[in-house]
Amino acid sequence: MAFEHLRELAEAGRLEELAKALVKAFPQGLVGERDALVTFLMNEVGLSHADAVKVAEALETGGYAHHLPGERPRWIFTSKPVSLLALMQMLDEEYAEFVGEGDEDPRETALNFISSRLQVDREVAEEILEGLTAAGYAEVAYVPELERDRYLFKFPEIFAMTYRV
Repeated sequence: MAFEHLRELAEAGRLEELAKALVKAFPQGLVGERDALVTFLMNEVGLSHADAVKVAEALETGGYAHHLPGERPRWIFTSKPVSLLALMQMLDEEYAEFVGEGDEDPRETALNFISSRLQVDREVAEEILEGLTAAGYAEVAYVPELERDRYLFKFPEIFAMTYRV
């Protein structure tokens, strides 16, 4: 079985190690609706339905797994626990001011914002940005007022409904 190591980690309850392995296995996230993580844990990892539900809930409540609904739904994984809801609120309220008017690389600016606001290292910030981009929540676009490119973050209505923003 290709995911035997994941099964061992899940059965031992080693969530942080499991999350790191999931980040490695799915750098752009596990594509699918909300049930995709449980389905993967059952069908590919070999957990029973009850254990798969328990592990998926533990990963999510622990801040290691985050479902991003919308046009390109997926689960994103982080090697350290983060609050995606807190990040979304900070991006909505503070990111425009953080960007400033310099010539910084848009990716570097976004990574600096994520790592400073969530107090995570660069590796975790990259995991988050890659997942948001893959899900269609983040993209680089030209902003005429700033006369340069920057990351734009958008949150579909379904995200607000799912996370009660």
